Amino acid sequence: MSGWAAPAWGLFLLLNLAACGEQKPAYPARQPPAGALTDVAQIAAGQALFREKCAVCHGHADEGRSPRADFFQPPAPDFTAAGYRTLDPAYLFWRIEVGKSVEPYLSRGSVMPAWRGLSDEQIWQLVAYLKSRAR
Repeated sequence: MSGWAAPAWGLFLLLNLAACGEQKPAYPARQPPAGALTDVAQIAAGQALFREKCAVCHGHADEGRSPRADFFQPPAPDFTAAGYRTLDPAYLFWRIEVGKSVEPYLSRGSVMPAWRGLSDEQIWQLVAYLKSRAR
């Protein structure tokens, strides 16, 4: 290799490896209704929805995750993880809304259903509850 070929080849490999890394999916910007994420009644409504629709896979608040959560590949997230407290609420809304129906989740084998049948208010209630659950 000539004097410039080795560094160029190294840069090429580095850029290709970086391109294969974890990429954050694009999702629409949304703003929750004022106070929705901290309102006690909204959080309680989200908790009720979570128990009804989500706990069978993700687990109840007192258990972190259900034993079934690790059965899935990829595993169902543990919403007690601290990162959920700072995660963009618009991302959580979108993820609940679309579930596995979009990339990168579709090709990764996610089993999360799309909850498009829920109203925007109900999805924000779930988001409020998830953020309150994070430690």
